[in-house]
Parts: sequence; structure tokens; C-alpha cells
Amino acid sequence: MKNIIAFLLILVSFYTNGQSNINIIESNNRFAFDVYNQLNEPGTNLIFSPASITSAVAMTTIGANGNTYDEISSTFYFTKDRIKLGERYLNTFGARNLKSKGIKLYNANSLWIEQTLDLNKSFTDENIKYFNSSLHNTDFLNNPEESRNEINNWVAKNTNNRIKDLLKPSVIDESTRLVLVNALYFKGAWSESFNKSQNTEDQFQTGKRDFVTTTFMNKIVSVWYYSDKCIEVIDIPYEDQEYSLMIVIPKSYKKLKRVEKLINYDFYTYYTKQKEMKTVDLSVPKFSIESEFDLNGKLQKLGMKEAFTGNADFSGITKQEKLYISKVIHKANISVDEDGTEAAAATAVTMRKTSISHFSEKVKVDKPFIFILRNNANNLIYFMGKITNPEK
Repeated sequence: MKNIIAFLLILVSFYTNGQSNINIIESNNRFAFDVYNQLNEPGTNLIFSPASITSAVAMTTIGANGNTYDEISSTFYFTKDRIKLGERYLNTFGARNLKSKGIKLYNANSLWIEQTLDLNKSFTDENIKYFNSSLHNTDFLNNPEESRNEINNWVAKNTNNRIKDLLKPSVIDESTRLVLVNALYFKGAWSESFNKSQNTEDQFQTGKRDFVTTTFMNKIVSVWYYSDKCIEVIDIPYEDQEYSLMIVIPKSYKKLKRVEKLINYDFYTYYTKQKEMKTVDLSVPKFSIESEFDLNGKLQKLGMKEAFTGNADFSGITKQEKLYISKVIHKANISVDEDGTEAAAATAVTMRKTSISHFSEKVKVDKPFIFILRNNANNLIYFMGKITNPEK
């Protein structure tokens, strides 16, 4: 199996944090750890894509004004300068379409617009210029079901059919006016695949006294490595070495809660500077998980409140009707096996008119762990999550 990572978003409005000197990578990564803390629940597996969410939100932010813009930019750590926001997004994601041996990376954006709605030319021009967005006129007013199917088909096509039926019938109706979508697809093989003949069946700890039997993949590999009294961290590289799956393992089950408090943006930055290349005797479980979230409440807790109310100011999008965000839905999945990683994510945001050193280490990943799928060159986080039970 060739590995694949797909992530996609459909969205309509997001937020940002307003230090003007923060680039889009730092914005994305800071937001990643904020969202992890919101979504993480004891005893459950988790997968989400901060890059997918950030992309769709950035597209929407171009059309926000006033306090709505301030709340979004504060939540997402965006610059308060919308032109710089667009330029930074373009510099980070604009050239991220590539196809090489063992790696595919594809980034696509689209706007789905009620055909009777006149969007501000500046909004559409900036989405085309900075986000390379395609524009799709559709009939939400008279045929919301057909419009929903069109969007779902676009999502499926741009995630290699990994994400299907993202938008449920209740999400789109005759008052929907705009849906913004980002699709990001990644397919990558390990730099050194695991040999299935070396797989073993062993115990994975899921609780203080609870274990499950699962399949472990085993090999000796050169990886970036970090260790302290609490955790071990490894980066398993994909074929071109530019991307990797970072795994954070507590040194004992009782240290899991401490590790989850430790893992934040500052630690992530520290790790990228302190890691060492080492030869590791690695044993890691195969896993395949999926998560789906309604993000409205989580984003409001992080500070993006006004955008979901009748007081929202998206006058930069259109002067014809007053819009607000009705739903932000996120869905993601990931599979890790002997050949590599396959993952997909989708986020949908719908907008409605207002009515309302070299030595060998042995690393066995046999207890709950946090994972981050990342770009090694610039440290951008694409996917993040946690495995508490690889058999679920």
C-alpha cells in the first residue's frame, strides 16, 4: 500500500491571533496545540488537521471586519494585516503541490456561492490571488440538496475518496449562502518500509491495569530522537525525508497526563532544536482511526464568538446580506501500516444570512502516545492526534 494523507476543509470563517510578526506556520502550530487541548478526551483516540482548519479559516478571514476579524485573528494567531495574511498563506501553501518518488502533496481551495449572492470583488480577487480558490455558483436557495451533493463530490474527489458525505442534509438548507472549502492531500511512503515478516503480536497498555493485544511493526531505523525523564520522541521519516510522523511516548503510563500537559507549542519548538539523529530499534503498532467534530463550541471557547452570531461582521464578503457562521464541521482519519501513512481530513464551515550522537536506542510504543504528522523543513504541523487504543 502506498501511503496517503489527505486533508480537506470546507469552511466559512475562522479566527486568528494578532501578533503581526507571526508567520502562518507559527500561527498554525500554536493553534494546533490549542485545539488538541479542546478536543482531547481521556481514553479516546483522536485525529484532526490544524492545517486544514487554518487554511479554510484564513480564506474566510479575508472577508471579516471589526471585532469579528479581531476575534478570529486572535484565536488563530493571524496577523491583523489581511494582505500580509494572504501573502503568508501563499508563501507557505502556494507552492505545496508536488509529485515526486514516494510523495504526493496537493492543496486545493474552493468557494461555493449562492448564485443570487453578489460577493465583493476584493474578496473573490484575494481568494483567487492568495488561495488559488476556484469559484462555484450553486443554488442553495432552491436546491440545497443538489448543492450539498456537489460539494461532497468535490470533497471526495480532492481527498481520493477518503472523505465522503462530509456535509449531512441538516447542514445545508435554503438559508445557506456560502461554503469555503480547502482540500489538502498527502501520500507518502516510509523512507524504509517495515517488513511484515517481522511483525509481532504484543500487549499495548490502555489503562492502569488494562491491556489489548495488537500488531507491532519492527525495524532498526535512523530517526530524529529526543528523551528526558518523562518522555521519548521519535520522528519516523517518509521517503523524501522532508516529512515525518513524530511520536511522543510517555516513559510510563502514569506519566501520560503529565506528558499531555507538557506537550505545547513551546515544547514542540524546543524539540525541533534539541533532537538528535540516532539508530533506534523501533517497535510501533499499526493503527487506523477516525474522528468527527462539530467545532462551533470549541472555537467559541478559544475566543471566536461573534462570528457565530447575528452580530458577525463579514461585510468584506458581501454588502448584499448580513452573514454569520452556522456550522464548522471537521472530519479526519489516518491509517499507519508497514508501507506508510494514509490520512484525510475535511472541515466544513457554512455561512448563512442572519436571522440569527550515534548509538542504539530501543523504543517500544506500547502505551498511549501523541502523534504529529509534520514537515521537517519548516516544522508545519499537518495532522495531530493521540492513540489510546490501536484496536479501536
